[in-house]
Amino acid sequence: MNTQLVATLMPRTPSEAAATLRAPPAGADFVELRLDALQPASAAAVSALLALPRSIPVIATCRTGGSVVADSQRLGLLAHAGESGAELLDVDDTLLPQLPDSVPGERLASCHVAHFVPRLASLAKRIAGQGTRLCKLAVPAGGPRQLAELLALQEQLGSGFAIVPTGRLAETGRVLVAGRGAALSYGAVDPERRGHPDQPSVARLHEVFGLGTVGPSTRFFAIVARPAAHSLSPAFHNAVFHAVGQDSRMVTLDVDRLADVLELADVLRLDGLAVSHPFKREALALATSALPGAQATGAANTLLRTRSPAGWQARNTDWKAACDLLPRLLKAWRREHAGQTPRVLLLGSGGAARAVAVSLVGEDIELAVWSRRLSNARELCTALEGALPATAVPDPGHFPADVLVNATPVGTPGSDPGELRLDAGNFRSGALAVDLAYGAESSPFRSAAREAQAQLTSGEDFFCLQARRQAELFTGAPVPEAVRELAARRCGLAR
Repeated sequence: MNTQLVATLMPRTPSEAAATLRAPPAGADFVELRLDALQPASAAAVSALLALPRSIPVIATCRTGGSVVADSQRLGLLAHAGESGAELLDVDDTLLPQLPDSVPGERLASCHVAHFVPRLASLAKRIAGQGTRLCKLAVPAGGPRQLAELLALQEQLGSGFAIVPTGRLAETGRVLVAGRGAALSYGAVDPERRGHPDQPSVARLHEVFGLGTVGPSTRFFAIVARPAAHSLSPAFHNAVFHAVGQDSRMVTLDVDRLADVLELADVLRLDGLAVSHPFKREALALATSALPGAQATGAANTLLRTRSPAGWQARNTDWKAACDLLPRLLKAWRREHAGQTPRVLLLGSGGAARAVAVSLVGEDIELAVWSRRLSNARELCTALEGALPATAVPDPGHFPADVLVNATPVGTPGSDPGELRLDAGNFRSGALAVDLAYGAESSPFRSAAREAQAQLTSGEDFFCLQARRQAELFTGAPVPEAVRELAARRCGLAR
């Protein structure tokens, strides 16, 4: 049986739960009512809550928090929930023996630990020893190694048990354990009021990951980045996988070391990786083989499993996307500026910047490179010698340009906007702006481009260009235009 999706609801009053109980979120098999969220958390409030009309089975649970502190109060509220008609009672396994057998409702024995601990198998055995049909163990997964251990444990425990990863890899863990037969997975009904601070929304688990159809034959891909939560890759690629009938999912891996992901790829069932900042140059170094685009740029944004030789093949769809985009933009610029040589300012010196630079080889341009560290800009210019003359500049203001390309992380969540200082003066009249970053509400690059009235190609637009190429590698076939447009819409991008 596939994993059943539980929609966690934290209602302050019964009326807040009414609409969800009548019309639960798409994909939900249960609604979990957090009785400790009620204000006040009383027997009367529990009765009123469970008297509401509903079209979905209810799991009642009560954690400590708010006005609920004592174990005796928790047991009393859970007993009242059972007597009021809750189908399942989620009870801490250490408290379960104190709940009278006379209380109606099926039991779910659970345990929540705040930190990853050794001997998890012993803890799971203790929970399973309560004799309930369903058991749950919620454990933080802070990195790939912890996640791999949780996946192995889920396989050992079987379909009556649910490992529920929390922490840094909570969302990814919940998708992956579904492929190992977890009985239940949990998502928040209201992203603003979650059962756990890092709990994904039930809408995302259902709509982006199709969690209810993840199974033992499902294979996985991952976007590896730091940070990764803002990435559009899961929404885009999962829409493509679904449209072409491929039983695969892409998840996010926010990690500190790419090498750990590659080492654990078999345990995580990873067939391929989309690689983003800050791992693109490292991806090439760790690969067993590389295609010319990755070799020429010195970076890879795509890694594919290979059998001969066994390992990982490095590709660079950033370069392919830049080759699709930049010559076309330069051609249009030249039509408006006949006889002039465009000045191009490349902001950044990492993997994305190198892909852009190599795509410009052969173009008649005047190129300058700026990086937060001038030494990095000089290194990139040196690497381009003989193919594309370029000058390193210590400040963007030293080179007002006709085409500006932002290949820095500035403009993604978590980046420091102060690392990139621009204004309208950086853009010459009729300039073009190409932003490779996306996800932040605003950025210095886009603000300056708008002020200068430059023609902007957004990071979301560039993402769709490179993701299309990447999707063809992951699916092994051309992706029809209608499917690409659907995938873009699933990312919230009108194409």
